[in-house]
Amino acid sequence: MVLLVCMVCLVSTVFMGTAFGDYFRTMGVYHKFNPQVCIMLPEEKPEEISAITNSAIGEWEKKLLEKTGGNWQFFVFEYDFIEHDKLSVDDYPRCTVFINYEYATPDSSVGRTGFDFSSSDRYYYWIEIDTHAEEKVIQITLGDNMNTSTVGAGVVAKELTSSDIYNIVLHEFGHGLGVEHYYVDTNCIKEECDYSPIMYHQIDVFAETTKSVTDKDLDMLIRIYGEDGFGLKKPRYIPRVCQISDIGFCP
Repeated sequence: MVLLVCMVCLVSTVFMGTAFGDYFRTMGVYHKFNPQVCIMLPEEKPEEISAITNSAIGEWEKKLLEKTGGNWQFFVFEYDFIEHDKLSVDDYPRCTVFINYEYATPDSSVGRTGFDFSSSDRYYYWIEIDTHAEEKVIQITLGDNMNTSTVGAGVVAKELTSSDIYNIVLHEFGHGLGVEHYYVDTNCIKEECDYSPIMYHQIDVFAETTKSVTDKDLDMLIRIYGEDGFGLKKPRYIPRVCQISDIGFCP
């Protein structure tokens, strides 16, 4: 695996929101240039993982381009396991988004994202995705791993399906673009709550369902970068919390 170091991590699962209505949170940082995405392929089923990962990344790119026609291109590079094993982010200076795969993590998350924007010379997001998990795992975590052990001694992890991995890549890649999580209004009626955005903070695995990037997800990214996409000449205001209402996003 690539040894990834996260200087600034967030654990969104412990955040208690107070905003009224549905809302997004952001990472508070953004890509100054088109993301250089580096996929660190696992030792097992690298071709299948490559196809799933590229397809998920491609969905973000295609939908953003169709929505605004802006500069939303991602530059994607792949590295075989034998090449990146035992190396670190410092060995891949051009990468600004790392996607790395693990067998199973001994906690209740199936995907994790963090970032290091502490240097003016180098910044990167790291994304870690599990290929196996215990069946009761339903959470996606942003930042440090949760401490609750679920895949431990005597527990056999089950291989995640292609659709599960696709959904997790879609979600974690959204983090890698600067969006944190989507939250529903705590006062909404369950049948009317909108859990469809891919950036909703929980996901059901082994459910044999394939999720998609929604207009709400796209609109939040456009709120960060503008309709022109990547390549801002100067920093723009990035709200940490942005509420969704009938008239659109917060100013």
